[in-house]
Amino acid sequence: MVFFNELFRVDKNHIIQSLILSSQLFLFNYFLLKGSSDLDAVTISCVVSAYFMFIPIIEIILFKVFPNPSKVISIVIVLIGILFIMNWELRNLYNVKIFYLIIADIAMAAYVISTGYFASRSNPSILAMGQLLFIAIISFIAWCVEAKIKGTRISLPTEPMFWGSVIFISVFIRGLYTVIQTYAQRFVSPLNTSMIFSTEIIITMLTSTAVSRYFGLHTSEFVITTNMCIGAVLMVIGILIGDPSMLNAFKLKKRSTNV
Repeated sequence: MVFFNELFRVDKNHIIQSLILSSQLFLFNYFLLKGSSDLDAVTISCVVSAYFMFIPIIEIILFKVFPNPSKVISIVIVLIGILFIMNWELRNLYNVKIFYLIIADIAMAAYVISTGYFASRSNPSILAMGQLLFIAIISFIAWCVEAKIKGTRISLPTEPMFWGSVIFISVFIRGLYTVIQTYAQRFVSPLNTSMIFSTEIIITMLTSTAVSRYFGLHTSEFVITTNMCIGAVLMVIGILIGDPSMLNAFKLKKRSTNV
């Protein structure tokens, strides 16, 4: 409703770009769902958020763009932070589900790179609406294929709680998230974007603990350890090192203080 007037500016490039972004997003969601079963929330969040590792690889292959030393250092520090949050329990990574999550990482890395590239050349609001439209179409087609293979009937749930969750996720998470990300990525590099998004691990860590207490799930999985706190601090430090605007702001502040 907010961007309705923008629809009259749609052209062929917007349609193609929206379709590409939607396909990448669908692949991410599909393999995320495939890999999320039988894994705890923190492990899933840590593995999925590490997709920033694949962004330099894709940029090197497609654009011959190599990360500068500060970016490499920031990637290493953030990765160490992720390992701390996982309490260095690497045995959780020896699981076939992790393979699906890695494919999801590659899809998300391609999605972030494509979003930044398209958003700087096209109308971000049209791209955001186009993604939501095409992802709905692609998901419906996939649902029909799944129902055909499994021999089940296509029917919508009738529980009010289900539709409340759908509305909340579609509007406040997917809708606003897509619009804000598409606009913001005109000014932020794909690697910085992905590393900033990786801080969702910290949010997952905090919210998992709060939600578990609310539902009375007092298990070791939801306890915030010292390693997790160290990891969260390392992640923030790594992101600040990798963001040149942060470093420039620090230098300007230091220079003004000396003056």
